[in-house]
Amino acid sequence: MPNRKSSRRADGDQVESDGRANQKRRTRQALISAAMAFRDEGYNPTLAEVAERALVSRATAYRYFSSVEALISETATERGLLPLEHFWRPGDDPAGGISRAARDMMKLMLNDEIGLHVMERSFMAVWIDNDPSARPPRPGRRMKYIGPIVESLKGELSPSARKRLAHALSMVMGSEAALAIRDIGGASVDEALAAAAWAAQALLNQARIDAGEARRK
Repeated sequence: MPNRKSSRRADGDQVESDGRANQKRRTRQALISAAMAFRDEGYNPTLAEVAERALVSRATAYRYFSSVEALISETATERGLLPLEHFWRPGDDPAGGISRAARDMMKLMLNDEIGLHVMERSFMAVWIDNDPSARPPRPGRRMKYIGPIVESLKGELSPSARKRLAHALSMVMGSEAALAIRDIGGASVDEALAAAAWAAQALLNQARIDAGEARRK
């Protein structure tokens, strides 16, 4: 017989953990929004000024961003990210949608490679400098594209297959993928855009092939 008290305690711990994660996301977004407001006013703020406007302490701001340059780079990424509807709507071909989304995200990352490296350095510094329980979550903007497109395949792919596909797509979209293909792969910008689009579409198509083979067995 299950221990109801233990079950309730576990559920409560999960709710509390989710609440902390959501609060961290709200704090990050408040800092980004404050920085964007300053930039719209034609002013380059310090991190302390951004923190004051976001109604958080300077120490809290430094837990989320290692420098004001990293924050400004992230505001540019936030502003440049197009809505999913620009690439794909429910009922559209998922493979084409994820290909276009991956290409555009790669283009956004490579439009400012200095900013990309500054932002990635900040992610690493924040990860190292904070205790595990205090680390703010990475924004995970790519999942705004990946999640809905992958879920549109629920009639074709099992839950575990969709989860695996989402994980695989997260590796070929975003800042780490841009750094890998340029700094390690040595691709030109055009080659990087083409590879990102091809890789995302190939992963989705392979997931469909695997699902079809599993149904025939």
